[in-house]
This record gives sequence, structure tokens and C-alpha cells, in this order.
Amino acid sequence: MFKKSWASSPELLKILYQYSCDYAFNGRALELVERNLPKMFIESVSAIRDQVRNGIQIQEGWFISPMNDISPQFFESGQNVSRAFWRGFFPASNRKRNGLIIHLAPTGDDTYWRRYNGFVKPLLALGVSSILLQNPFYGDRRPSNQFRSSLLNVSDLFVMGGSLILECCFLTRWAREQGFSPIGISGVSMGGHMASLAVTNIRDKAISLIPLLSWTSASPVFTQGALAEAIGWKELNDELETNKELEKVLCDCGWLAMIEDQTHPTYKLFPKSRAHRLMWILMDAFTNLANYPVPIDTNSVRVVVAEDDAYVPRSSYIPDISDIWPGVSVSYIPGTGHVGAYLGSHKLFQEKILEAIGYSAPAPESTLIDVPFSQQISFALARLRVRNIMERSNEKPRRDLL
Repeated sequence: MFKKSWASSPELLKILYQYSCDYAFNGRALELVERNLPKMFIESVSAIRDQVRNGIQIQEGWFISPMNDISPQFFESGQNVSRAFWRGFFPASNRKRNGLIIHLAPTGDDTYWRRYNGFVKPLLALGVSSILLQNPFYGDRRPSNQFRSSLLNVSDLFVMGGSLILECCFLTRWAREQGFSPIGISGVSMGGHMASLAVTNIRDKAISLIPLLSWTSASPVFTQGALAEAIGWKELNDELETNKELEKVLCDCGWLAMIEDQTHPTYKLFPKSRAHRLMWILMDAFTNLANYPVPIDTNSVRVVVAEDDAYVPRSSYIPDISDIWPGVSVSYIPGTGHVGAYLGSHKLFQEKILEAIGYSAPAPESTLIDVPFSQQISFALARLRVRNIMERSNEKPRRDLL
């Protein structure tokens, strides 16, 4: 991950930060969307024939990301990156519809399969519709020179986040026009954090939010968490030491001074690594929820976290969700790590989604399911890959990875 550079062009970081300061940090992303509404392209899909016969309408659609209006440079790696592809699953009868959830993808989720089996199917049984939105740089939106979902540049993550904020602003607006209500946004891990960012900028009407296994900032995720072991630190450090254009951008945005400030918290955390300090600073600038507005209705927010999460550490250097969003409901899954919580907590996830959108009827036991066995296998393999990375770096595998 991040094997190429801090940014495909250092100037992109400056443009992204200026956009964030002017709009996203002030809850004004929806203004940009409404200034030039995208055109929605939709077509019916019958790939899952048995679901169609059982009264489920399946649609696929796409629209050009509003992020493209800010700067086409953000998507210079390929036209497809700017196309926001989605797949929707809706009860065919409007009378049977009990709300809509937009599900954002977790790290590495290039397809719809994982979200469909883990979330969409049990929710459909209760009449809850779902839209699965593809992340920029993932799946059909992946650049041709990118290997799977491994982002090449650190800035790609910030383009992804900025894009999903705007895309969710448009998608929730469009869904309301189609008659869907109530509406919620959810996601696991990175998907949960992206969902949180999006809801901070949906200011026209309250939206339910269900972030699962995420927290308030990505700073510790990419510097102290398990994913930090997969980052190309050598390449990033070399660029930081030699790229004068990058140095100028960091200076202009005030980040270079933070890197060199021995009283800055990152200096205590990473005294020997300028690259780690910059990673924390950038992640804090773009992903810290404290920089964004509080959601309109925090009583409709249901947060679920794993007690021993090695992928999403809850560092004392980042804010607690309850401190910055008063009124949120936080559920802790005791004695388990990130992957274990995902594999064993789908019933809890589904219950929190239903609770957030105000679904009052008791859910039949048969409709709430835990993750399928085949999906457990894929996650077990992912866990082994992380353990192998840690073993190659001579770090003892931790229990909280499990």
C-alpha cells in the first residue's frame, strides 16, 4: 500500500486540503453537489434470477462523481475512477419497503459479494432496501496500473474520502426523490469511517449512521495498526527527503513545521521517522472527525467497535467518539479483535442498522445471519497474510489481530 508516493502530484494535496477547509470541514459539500447535479444512469439487472422471482428488484447505475467538478486531476489515473458505480436491491412492491441503507466498502472490498451476503440479504427479508456503492480506486473504479485494491498514493485515500462524501450527498438526495425513507449509511472498518465522513456533510435532512469497527481518525490505523506493516515506508521516506515540490506544499499547508516541531505529539510517537510523523499529520488533517461538523441527529448514530482492535487502534492521541458527537450510542464487542468481531458479530451489526433507522418490528431469528462460512475462509486468509507480514518484520503476531 502507498508504494508509489505521497501524491501523484504534490499540488493535489494542497487542492484537496483547500477544498476540505472551504467545504467539507464546514459541512458545505452538499452545496457543491446541488450547484451542478450529476445525471443518474440506471439499468435493470437480472443476474440473480431467484431473487428477482422472489419480488426483489435489482438495479445497477452510475453517475459522474461531483469530485470531478472540483478538479479533474483527482481522477487523472483513469476516466472510470470518476464514475460512481452502484448496485441496488429493492423490494419490488413499494408497500413492503422499510427504508434504505447505503453500504460503503471496507478496505480491500473490490466487489459487491461480501456486502450482499453479509448485509443485504438479511435486510431484504425485512423489507429494507440496500445500495452498494463502489469506492473510487476499487472494483470497476480501479486504475489500470493499480494492483487490486492496494492504493498507490497516500493522496488516493483522501480523494476517495472526499469523493464518497459528495457521492453520498447526491445518492441520498436521489434516493429521497425515489420515495425511500428512512435512509441510513453504513460500512465496516474503512467503510464505516467513510460513512461517518459522509453523514457530517448531509445537512438537508437527518440521516442514520451505523459505522462498524471504525473510529474517529485514520492516523493510528496507518502508523500503529496492523495495516502500517504493509505500507511502503522506504519509498515514502525517500520522497520526503528529496522531493522539493512536496516540501513546498507541506510548507504552504503548515505540515512541514509540524513534522519538525519537537513539541508536537507525533515527535514523541515517532522520534526517528519523519515519514510516520507526516502520515499521522496528513491522516489527522483529512480524516479526524473532530475537523468536521457534528451530524444533524446523533441519536440516530449507532457505533460498534471491537474491544481489542489491532487494525483500528483507539489511541489516546485521537478523540473519543462520545466526546465529539454527544448522544451517540457506542457498543463494544468484548474480548475480540477486528477480524474476529467481523466474523462473529453480523447479527449485532444488523440489529444496530435496524435500530438506527427505527425499524420497530421484531426481526425473525431466521432473517438475521452471521457471516457465511465461505466468507469466513476469505477473512481467515486475509488474517494469515497480515500475520505473515508481521512475521517478516520480526514482530510477534498479536492476539488482538484475531
